[in-house]
Amino acid sequence: MASSGSRTRPPCADQEDMPKTWLEACLDKEKEKDVPTPPCWCGDVCKLKVSTDRNKSWTEGRRFFVCPNYAHDRRRPTNAYDIPPSPPPLCKYFTWIDHEVPKDVQEDQRADWLRRQRRFEESYARGLERERREKEARERKKREQERARKEKAARQEERARKLARARDAREEDEARDKKGKWPRTTQ
Repeated sequence: MASSGSRTRPPCADQEDMPKTWLEACLDKEKEKDVPTPPCWCGDVCKLKVSTDRNKSWTEGRRFFVCPNYAHDRRRPTNAYDIPPSPPPLCKYFTWIDHEVPKDVQEDQRADWLRRQRRFEESYARGLERERREKEARERKKREQERARKEKAARQEERARKLARARDAREEDEARDKKGKWPRTTQ
């Protein structure tokens, strides 16, 4: 498909990959002098932007051409009432100029990944440590309950022995009283 003279338009990229945040960018005159700025579907010359969308890390730092009518570059609002309503995009054309993520962004992404991995491993280790402590506490509580149960059983056995001894002694005293072996008290 040729339009606007001899310039051809690269195919539109997947709309799912379209970054939500971006900044203005420019081409390097020395290295990229042969990269033409393509026209969009509505015929306007595309703007060059660089993605700053951290939610889509595979797009961060990559440059792309986008229709100037895709979204309006609004000034930052000073309050919630300053936000003007934004019309829907007329043309949703965009295409990547950087098909690979730049090295510095790859290094940043790797450093972020390593930080997240380290935090995950630390939280996992903390979780394992917490589980170990909780298990030890449960075992300690179980041992204490078992010890308390044994002490209670021992006290009950001792009480039963003392009651049996007291009953035997009382019965023996009553038997002696009946036989008259003990001095009787006069009242």
